[in-house]
Amino acid sequence: MEVKEPGRKIPLVGSLEGIMTVFKHSLMKPVTVQYPEEKEYTPDRFRFRIFLKLDDCVGCTLCEQVCPNKSIKMETVKRENPRNKRMIYPDVNFGTCTVCRNCEEICPTDAIYLTHVFETSRTKNSFLYSPEELSKPEDEVVK
Repeated sequence: MEVKEPGRKIPLVGSLEGIMTVFKHSLMKPVTVQYPEEKEYTPDRFRFRIFLKLDDCVGCTLCEQVCPNKSIKMETVKRENPRNKRMIYPDVNFGTCTVCRNCEEICPTDAIYLTHVFETSRTKNSFLYSPEELSKPEDEVVK
């Protein structure tokens, strides 16, 4: 009884399939977007940039505790806020943030939330956003 090996083809068929694939894609129109002028469609439910309302933050550290990869650390900020007696606010590292939205869901006062802003280019080498930077729009953040 002869056993046939699965996946064995005639030697040139694989090469011809590859050539046909390359030919098919060479006739397609390129999908290039001229980024600053043209922007691709972003879904309505897309969220990326984390914002913080400093006046609403109570310093409960729940956002730090729920962050799966420890992108949020609490930082002391000398700021008068009757709701935040410990004067600690979240400091976010966007380099490691997975945008899981856990911090937004756990916040009891809705002080931390995510928005549609995804253009977070910076000229400094750090992706750490201090509490003051989180409370400002991206174009006002010192670059």
